[in-house]
Amino acid sequence: MPPIVKEDKVLKFILVCILLFIALPSMAHGQTLTIDDYFQRAQDAADQIKRNADELVRLEASGELDFKNKPEQIGNMEGDLEAFKYNLKMASDGGHPIASYLLANTLSKPGPTEQQRRETCELYEKAMDQGFLAAAVAYFHRCDQDSMKSDRRDAGHLKYLQTLEELLQEPDIFADFYPMPAKRALCFQDLQPGLSKERVIGSLQARAVALMLTEDQYRAEANYILAMSRVNESGRLDRQNVVYLDKAEALGCHDFMGISARIRSEAKSVGKP
Repeated sequence: MPPIVKEDKVLKFILVCILLFIALPSMAHGQTLTIDDYFQRAQDAADQIKRNADELVRLEASGELDFKNKPEQIGNMEGDLEAFKYNLKMASDGGHPIASYLLANTLSKPGPTEQQRRETCELYEKAMDQGFLAAAVAYFHRCDQDSMKSDRRDAGHLKYLQTLEELLQEPDIFADFYPMPAKRALCFQDLQPGLSKERVIGSLQARAVALMLTEDQYRAEANYILAMSRVNESGRLDRQNVVYLDKAEALGCHDFMGISARIRSEAKSVGKP
């Protein structure tokens, strides 16, 4: 008899896999900067995971998915996920920025330990320092928000914002790899709607596809981050924040957080008696 597994554990595993891999084949068409066997093996493992994830989506849609018994596809995905992570680590250790970014995505999770958070941030920072804009955006969500909340003039936060501004000055040198998966998006992900109880996996698939962002969408995210988190020497928002906000909105950013009016109002009041 096949082993019995708890449905919540199955769904948690499927969530991780689908969010990471459901749209990754588009990434495989990008050109690597060097011939990297480990990165190619990671891509091959991602392709296998996506095929099994697609089959789970099909089974769920047709009513054939049985969570009481461990689906064969999940067993296959477990092994492929380990291969994916191993090969990404080898590629990242060799200096591949996209591998570092994707590996960080696999490690990034809610409620991490301090060690997990440190490892994730080191990988995002490594890819960011190599010029990868997507990694710089991801770094904000996982690694920079604490310093922003406590002190927006914090030296580390200011250094991060400077890096973000510099990356926006030129086209991403890794443009061929986009679209790339994001773990979170401020401009292109409405966090309010929940998952469909009838089609959980299908909902996860739709969310994952929505989080495959183009370079322009990452640029919108970066400008939105600057608009909301940058302050002047007096610790206030000013006209430069509006400039960033305008750029973000011009690139299609949706103000799900509802901060546009506040930014514009506060910037307009700067300098008034």
